[in-house]
Amino acid sequence: MKIKINNILKLKLNYLFLLLISITASRNVFSQDSDNEPDIISRFRPGVMWFYTGLKPATPERVRKYDRLIFDVVHNDWQSEDVKPFKVVPSSIGFNTNLMFDIPLTEGNTVSFGTGLAYGFFHVRMNDFLTRNSSENSTKIIPNIGQYGIEKSVFNMNTLSIPLELRFRGKNWKHAKLHIGGKFTYQFHASTILSSKYDGIISQQKTVGFYDLNPINASAHIRVGIRNWSIFASYGFMPIFKNDLSTKLNPLQFGISVSLF
Repeated sequence: MKIKINNILKLKLNYLFLLLISITASRNVFSQDSDNEPDIISRFRPGVMWFYTGLKPATPERVRKYDRLIFDVVHNDWQSEDVKPFKVVPSSIGFNTNLMFDIPLTEGNTVSFGTGLAYGFFHVRMNDFLTRNSSENSTKIIPNIGQYGIEKSVFNMNTLSIPLELRFRGKNWKHAKLHIGGKFTYQFHASTILSSKYDGIISQQKTVGFYDLNPINASAHIRVGIRNWSIFASYGFMPIFKNDLSTKLNPLQFGISVSLF
C-alpha cells in the first residue's frame, strides 16, 4: 500500500513538473520583449497587415518596413493655358492603388526608397464636354454643356504606373513622414459619357477611345502625414491629348492616402 502511495505522489510530481515547464515555455513564446518598453509591446502586438510579424514577435533589431500597400483617394482635376483648375464638378473622385517595395537606406529606416506598381482610375465630371475631330485627329473641350441639352459629362481613364519615391520618416513607431517622388505612367481605355434628358427620358452616350490620347505621361507627387495617413498631391507634366490642335489638359490630383501595410 505504501509503495502504491509513493508511486501516486511521484506521478503527481511529474505532472506538476511538466506543467511548470509548459507554462515557462508558453511565456517565452508568446510574451513581448519587455514589460518596461510599451512602444515595443505596441509595435509588435500580433494582428493583421501593419502589425503582422508571423508566428513569433519580431526582434527589436529587425528593420521595420512601412507604406507597402497604399490607397490614394483623390479629387481629379486638370489645367492648361485655356482651362483653369478647380472648375470641374467636386464629385470628380478617383483612386490609385500602389503596391510598393520599401527599401531602407539608413539604420532604423528613417530614409528609404520606394518603388513598385500602381493602378489608377482618373475620373472627371465637368460642366463642359470633350469633342473628337476625326479629320484633325484632335480633341477639344467645349464649354457650357447646358446649351446643348447635356445634363452630365464625364471623362474616365485608366492608368498603370511605376512609382519612384524617396521617403523620409521619424524614428518612432508613430512617426511623421514625407514622400517625394514621381511616376512613369501608361494611360489607356479613356472614354466619355454624356447624359441628356428629353421629355423625362434620360439617354446616355458612351464613347470609348480618342484619336490622340497620349499613351505615356510622367508626374510628380508628394505625401505628407503621420504614420499610415497622409495628404497627397500629384501633377502630370504631359497633356492627356498629344495633338497640337487639341486642348492641352495636364492631370492634377489632390486627396488623402492610407497605408495598410
